[in-house]
Amino acid sequence: MESGEGSFALPWRGLAPFRARMGLVITATRRPARILLMGAAMLAALTGCAAEPVSTGPRDGSAAADAPTPEIEVGDVLTAEQATALNDGNELMKAYPVGAEFIAVEWGQPIPEAVTTAVTAQVVAAAPTWGTNTDSDVNAAAWQQVRDAMKQESQKLGGVTIALVSCAQSFSTEINTWRPTWVMSEPGPVGEYESKEAVLARADAWAQEGRKMYVVVDNLGC
Repeated sequence: MESGEGSFALPWRGLAPFRARMGLVITATRRPARILLMGAAMLAALTGCAAEPVSTGPRDGSAAADAPTPEIEVGDVLTAEQATALNDGNELMKAYPVGAEFIAVEWGQPIPEAVTTAVTAQVVAAAPTWGTNTDSDVNAAAWQQVRDAMKQESQKLGGVTIALVSCAQSFSTEINTWRPTWVMSEPGPVGEYESKEAVLARADAWAQEGRKMYVVVDNLGC
């Protein structure tokens, strides 16, 4: 059975008069409803009331949740949650812990000064007397501690190669004694330089090759 406009579509031909009467009854009963609806609409127009607009946006705050995440740049200070997400999902950028904060670093980009300072502090803490002793065995043990510390820092930086630039006691075959000498651990073997300016120039050029950095440790105060 289908409903039409003011009548029922009954299949029995013999009931056509009855269908007509039914149509009149239905029309008569529907008209007041239409009048009431029209009256309500006119009343709303006269009183200035309008139906509350229907929002097409989400009501659960998902629009804000779907907003694009700001792009992270080198040197940005990150929250612990951002640091975890960055370290787990990005091979080129890492979040390095500095105190209670995390700082974004990226391979091939200059290392932020705060990160370099923190890495240097970790290396010095691992071998606080590195370069100050004239005993070969003591120096060898201290150097291994330095290397282990730089390896750990490299992992926190996402694999950045770290070189040590240091003023350390080195035995000179020229004068047959120990003397303070500026050295650089990369590229191996450890190279000796005539001055701090010379070794830093070499370190700067080396670090520009990408995914590299160096720390300066001067326990002798050269």
